[in-house]
Amino acid sequence: MATEINNIFAVGVLVGVAILALKTGLGCGFANLKRREVFYIATIYFCASIVLSYLVCVIPPDITQNILATGVTMHVIIALGLVYFGIKTKKEWLSYDKDISRKTFLWLSVPCPVCLTATFLACLVLSELSSVSHLVIGIIVGTIFFTGVCFFSFSVSAIAIVFKIKNPSALGTVMLFFGLFYLLSPLMIPAYIQAQNTPVLEYSVGYNNLFLSALTMTFFIVLGILLDKHKRAMSKKKGGKKWTHIQD
Repeated sequence: MATEINNIFAVGVLVGVAILALKTGLGCGFANLKRREVFYIATIYFCASIVLSYLVCVIPPDITQNILATGVTMHVIIALGLVYFGIKTKKEWLSYDKDISRKTFLWLSVPCPVCLTATFLACLVLSELSSVSHLVIGIIVGTIFFTGVCFFSFSVSAIAIVFKIKNPSALGTVMLFFGLFYLLSPLMIPAYIQAQNTPVLEYSVGYNNLFLSALTMTFFIVLGILLDKHKRAMSKKKGGKKWTHIQD
C-alpha cells in the first residue's frame, strides 16, 4: 500500500514538472523564436535539473527551508514582472507595431527562481520517495522538461498559426494570465486550506441577484473581447508585422 502511495506521489510530481514545461512552451511558442533557440532553452532546463538533483544531497535541510521561505516573495516578483511586461508587450505591438517579444518572453520561459525552486522540490521529493540515484532523478526530470518544452513550443506555435493568433499580443495575454495566476495563488491557496477547517453555514441564495451578477460579468467579458478584436483590426490596417512559424 505504501509503495502504491509513493508511486502516486511520484507521478504527481512528474506531472507538475510537465506543467512547468507547458508554461515555458507557451512562452516559446508564441514568441518569434528559431527552432534552435527553443532547443537551447530546453537544454538549459535539462542541465538545471541535473545540477539541482545533485544539490539535493549537498544542501543542508535548514538552508533548504530558508530557500523555501523566500518562495512567496519570489512568486510575487515574478508575477508583477509577468503582468507589467505582458501589458507592455501587447501595448507596443498594438499601438506601435513594435515587437519586443524576444525580450519579454524571457519572463515566461527562462528558468526563474520559482521554476528552479519547484524543480529542486521535485528532485527532493522524488529522492525521498524512491531509491533511485540523484543523477538518474535529474536525468528523468530534465528529460521531461526538455521533451515538454520542445513539444509544447512547436505544438503551440502550429496551433497559433492555424488560428492566426501568433503575435506579440497573444504572448502578452498569456503572460498576463500567468502573472495574475501567480498573484492570486498565494492568496487563494492558504484561504482555501483555512476554509476547509471552517464550519459550513447555511444561507439562502438570491437567484435574481445571482443572475444579475452573471449577466454583468458576461457583459464585461464580451466587451473586452470586442475591444481586443477592434485593436487587432486597427493594427492590421496599419500593416503590422506578420508572423508565420517558429523559424528554422
